[in-house]
Amino acid sequence: TGVEANLLRALASRAGQAVSRDELARLCELTAEGERTIDVQVTRLRRKLEDDPKMPRMLQTVRGKGYLLRAEREG
Repeated sequence: TGVEANLLRALASRAGQAVSRDELARLCELTAEGERTIDVQVTRLRRKLEDDPKMPRMLQTVRGKGYLLRAEREG
């Protein structure tokens, strides 16, 4: 979806760095319910990108900080 694409672009532009939900919502131009929308969209992206979405390696949650897109995919 468009939101997923915007989210992936925002994370890729800061690959290797944790990005807060607030910042992701701002970068994706989401409304007040943006934080929950971010969580849902991250779950959807993980289903598409990860071998095991329940144990993500590429799109990780950083507790207390937000989400991080790993700069490299492991072998």
